[in-house]
Amino acid sequence: MEMSLLHAGLAAGAALAAIPVILHLFMRQTPKHVIFPALQLVKERQKKTKKRLRVKNWLLLLARMLIIALMALALARPRLYSEAPLGDESAPLALGLVFDTSLSMSYVEEDKSRLDLAKDRAREILAKLPEGSQVFVVDSSTPGTPSGLPASAALKIIDGLTIQPVNRPMNAAVGQAYAGIAESDRPIHVVYVLTDLARTSWLPDQPAEGLDLSRKAKGPSSKTATFVMSLHPKTPKDLAFEEVQPSSNIATDGEPLTIKAVVRSQGTEPLERTVEFYLDDQKRGEQQVKLAANGQAEVQFQTPPRFGAGAVHRAEFRLTGAPDPLAADDRIYFTFRVRPPLKVLLVSDTALDAEFVAAALDSDPGAVTRPVRVERTRAAELAQQHRDGLGGYAAVFLLNAEKLNDAGWSMLAQYVREGGGLVVGLGNRVNLENYNASIPSQVLPAKLAARILAPPNMVMGKVGDLTHPLFEEYGKELAGELALVPVVRYWKVEPTEGASHVLVSYSNGDPALLERVFEGARSGKVLLWTTPLSQLPTATGDPRQNPNLWNLFPSPSSGWSFLVMMDRSVTYLAGTRNEPLSFQAGESAVVPLDPQTRFSKFLLTSPDGKTTEELKPSPSNRFIEVLSPRGIGQWKLTAIGADNQTQALGFSVNPPRSESHLAALETADLNVIFGKDGYQLADNVQTFKESERTMRFGHEIFPWLLFLILLVITLENTLSNLFYKDASRAQASRAA
Repeated sequence: MEMSLLHAGLAAGAALAAIPVILHLFMRQTPKHVIFPALQLVKERQKKTKKRLRVKNWLLLLARMLIIALMALALARPRLYSEAPLGDESAPLALGLVFDTSLSMSYVEEDKSRLDLAKDRAREILAKLPEGSQVFVVDSSTPGTPSGLPASAALKIIDGLTIQPVNRPMNAAVGQAYAGIAESDRPIHVVYVLTDLARTSWLPDQPAEGLDLSRKAKGPSSKTATFVMSLHPKTPKDLAFEEVQPSSNIATDGEPLTIKAVVRSQGTEPLERTVEFYLDDQKRGEQQVKLAANGQAEVQFQTPPRFGAGAVHRAEFRLTGAPDPLAADDRIYFTFRVRPPLKVLLVSDTALDAEFVAAALDSDPGAVTRPVRVERTRAAELAQQHRDGLGGYAAVFLLNAEKLNDAGWSMLAQYVREGGGLVVGLGNRVNLENYNASIPSQVLPAKLAARILAPPNMVMGKVGDLTHPLFEEYGKELAGELALVPVVRYWKVEPTEGASHVLVSYSNGDPALLERVFEGARSGKVLLWTTPLSQLPTATGDPRQNPNLWNLFPSPSSGWSFLVMMDRSVTYLAGTRNEPLSFQAGESAVVPLDPQTRFSKFLLTSPDGKTTEELKPSPSNRFIEVLSPRGIGQWKLTAIGADNQTQALGFSVNPPRSESHLAALETADLNVIFGKDGYQLADNVQTFKESERTMRFGHEIFPWLLFLILLVITLENTLSNLFYKDASRAQASRAA
């Protein structure tokens, strides 16, 4: 706590408090000696009375001295400061203005957004700014230390501030202001933080950056004064899309896509709105939603079944009805691709060897909409029936086939080297010499060594790399399921050094699934299972004594891992991974490309159509990455090939979900961010002005001094009456 005097010279008047002492010493009466031996009792009483009068006399003297001292101090107009005073109102300032430009600041109340209110407060501050001041404007969305500007230049920057979908934490933005004004030679340093205090815009458990700089300010004060202007709505209410949930990021031509969206409300009142569904800028449906206070609801729409394969389509949900204070979260966007049904060829010696894979991939061959269409052929007839090659298939499965002739193996080798995907499942029929021959050795990831009877209680075991595309979507759940699959028999293999790697191991460490990749314009891949992808009929009794039983992988008793692995294998080998095309603002958008098509450049167009940027393809030509696109909405990406043929691509960018969560910081949070006594908080214009006035001019204690003077005068008058009354009684006693 510090104190200053508005009229310091008048404080010297407190020395006049010595006048009563001087008067008391020079004007005190000389006592008269009265010799009255006969009245000794009266004399003793007189001594006691004299002592009592002396005490009251000194109290009266002190009261009169205090009156004079307090009057002199009151005329000096003292002020108290909770922090270092800002000094003279006319002294130039180094002024930091920190603006929160996050999406929550677009919240509208009484026809003004939170950012508009922040600009109004800033204009009021600049209007009173002393000449020679420097202004450091900080936009929370823009990194870098600001430069000191005159008020007129700062005002132009402030007028141009807009809401930004991507922002850094306000802790960092405040640190920019501290860093900017730290080196200013202006005598007074002040920072104003203009924010709605939404928790999602701050790091509540971390101090603001640059606090050490704020505590070493130059000038008359020992540190930078910080004002926090809270623009948080009094009773926030909002209706927002929480998320969009498509059944898939890739639709199959001829099969409708189901898209769900979750709507959430904030506030104390129930709300009712209409959700409209748009597809490629055409309205395709609407639903009414009723939400309880702080409740949520789900809406669901289906796309038409026919689109045309290869196209990219844009979907959008809109909230309509009564105006919403926060319009930024009233729309949510989604982009998806359409592909033709995937053709898969199953090659086996018997129908039973292919039955389980066929059921997993194409469970209803009679259905009109089939994402995967399975065809079957005998191993001995492969080369003859597919003389034109296997290029039309997304994947080929070789399932427990005894052998292939050289023409069959050559066909598979060519298919893989041209970018095809092959899955091989070894079993009881497999001929070791045939699979280890020259041509298959150039294709398979390992050489076969011997059939093995597994140790008791052996299982699939361990997934080697959870980030591999086969496992990344389901991660640990899929690994946990595979680790429970019992295995009785398998083929021991010798991996091809430098050309293959193990994806799944048995619990004893031997390979269960291996992969070999053939690089090219489109990478070919071979997956080798060392145990069958089928389950032969088994007899009762000890399973280890039954040569037909190799594993329980396809069995429902082993969970859902078989179904998932078969589906993931096809999409992985076909290069049609279920990669999202919808992102949150601030995330980098990764758009997959057709590896069979070479692109020379890309043209990226922003959602408003005002900005077009040219991008270069990645070296692998497998994807194009757009770093942190900032615009909300549907982005268009035009791929241009070497022959100037174009392909329409695109992606969606949505507001960060956290921006629609309007909970504000608590006082305890602000104490962590700025320090308990390191800031002044105001939640409206009046308290903001009072807080500013208090910081600049301190607490006026003149009224309290006048009240204290009144009390002391009353005390002096009481003591005076008692003194003179007792003195009169003493004189009367002596006269008697």
